[in-house]
Amino acid sequence: METRTRWTILWFLVLISVVRSMDAVNFSVAAQQIMPEYGFSNVQMGMLYTVFTAGYALFHIPGGWLGDTVGPRRILTLAILWWSVFTGLTAFAGDWWLASLWGPLASFMIIRFLIGMGEGAAYPNSNRAVASWMAPGERARAAGLVLAGVGVGYGLAPPVVSWIMVHYGWRSAFYVFGFVGIVLAVGWYRFATDQPEEHPGVSAAELAHIRSDGAGVERTPTPWRAILTHPNVWLLMFANFGFGYGIYIFQSWFYLYLVNVRGFSIMQGGLLTTSPFIAVALLGPLGGVCSDALVKRYGLTLGRRAIAISGFLLAAFCMYTGAQAENSYTAVALLSLGDGFLYFGAAAIVGTNIDIAGAHSGTVYGLTATLLQIGGAIAPTLTPLIADRFGWESALQFAALLALFSAFLWLFIDAENKILPAREQRSQTEPLAALR
Repeated sequence: METRTRWTILWFLVLISVVRSMDAVNFSVAAQQIMPEYGFSNVQMGMLYTVFTAGYALFHIPGGWLGDTVGPRRILTLAILWWSVFTGLTAFAGDWWLASLWGPLASFMIIRFLIGMGEGAAYPNSNRAVASWMAPGERARAAGLVLAGVGVGYGLAPPVVSWIMVHYGWRSAFYVFGFVGIVLAVGWYRFATDQPEEHPGVSAAELAHIRSDGAGVERTPTPWRAILTHPNVWLLMFANFGFGYGIYIFQSWFYLYLVNVRGFSIMQGGLLTTSPFIAVALLGPLGGVCSDALVKRYGLTLGRRAIAISGFLLAAFCMYTGAQAENSYTAVALLSLGDGFLYFGAAAIVGTNIDIAGAHSGTVYGLTATLLQIGGAIAPTLTPLIADRFGWESALQFAALLALFSAFLWLFIDAENKILPAREQRSQTEPLAALR
């Protein structure tokens, strides 16, 4: 009888994605009370968003490499604990000894950077777990569901944080999220294993299904030279830049854009800020399902490429037209679809990372997503600068042009061109297998 333990692992990863995303965006909503309390300007808030993303970006590569070498069970547990503790400490950031030494802004910057470091290990290790646990024909679908967790988390955070802010103040939100993260870390560590072969709940039939392509995903030495000289890796890196720039506008500025630019109330803004993330929750998994279906029919390269290009083209169209829409509700609808279509294309990104990297998918994901995070680090600061000089319409349309750039690069990404040929992957694995 075939068990379904792999799907429980996947739903853990989805839940981790939800909690991580809420912890990432809660500060953007709490900014409505934090800014007047400490006198922070828009540019200073942009700096706080950027420093978080800088920490997030810096730990993608080491976090992914650790997941490949140590295993995603322990590394993901440590990462969740790390960011949850510092999420809770955010409530004290403006008033503790660091603030008395260097001022509230510097204190918040340090805390936000440390949260970003912990969260930086999340998706590289989730990607590594998907590579180990999901069958070849399920990986983009699984990646899409993890991406849906991003939309759910980003969608839940604004109304939840807004409600807590109104009734208990902004600090209580960070206490709650910190506690939830610690509980989740314990649950993941107790249930998960690095490989399905190690889990007592996996039957022989399920293991055979997971390994249906005849290849395991073992821990092997990292082939840095092969990774760093492979054209797919560089193309994915630069394609991810445009993707990351776009999505971080929605994480950092969409709530304040709705309230301050489009004229919605605090509660209206909190509710409408969920719109992009509902689109992400729906379109992210749809992109994964479509990509796996196209791969089955037309092969890896066309199956991944078609979804990525169509997603980024549609995102560019929606963001460009939504930015200039006169009706505010039409603008919300189009911009929300723009964010959703970015994630529709992103399911192919994650699937391609696993396709080309195999046992090194955590490292490769961390590397390719680093430029995604650099784009994300630039967006929160550059967006208000463009908006102050040229208007918000131009600031959002610039993100649409970067999505077009990402779509163009996907014309050259070949998911069948693996970093290591199958023969070389087996030759790396055999010496380690002999030691066990």
